[in-house]
Amino acid sequence: MSASVIPMIPRRGFTVRRVGERWELVNSRYYGRTIVLQSWARDEHTEAFAHCYRLNGRRVEELTAAFR
Repeated sequence: MSASVIPMIPRRGFTVRRVGERWELVNSRYYGRTIVLQSWARDEHTEAFAHCYRLNGRRVEELTAAFR
């Protein structure tokens, strides 16, 4: 008997977009462009991008290093 592991959350393709006064986390590759997975207030952009980096399998330190 062989088993396969199917991830419940994809490891890449997550993006953050700004819509009006909020940031939205989407993954159009797997869920479509209209499905919003999470949203943050406009001033919480750091949390939104850090969350997106983690879901894409990257470290948050890479994000902070990119903006230094």
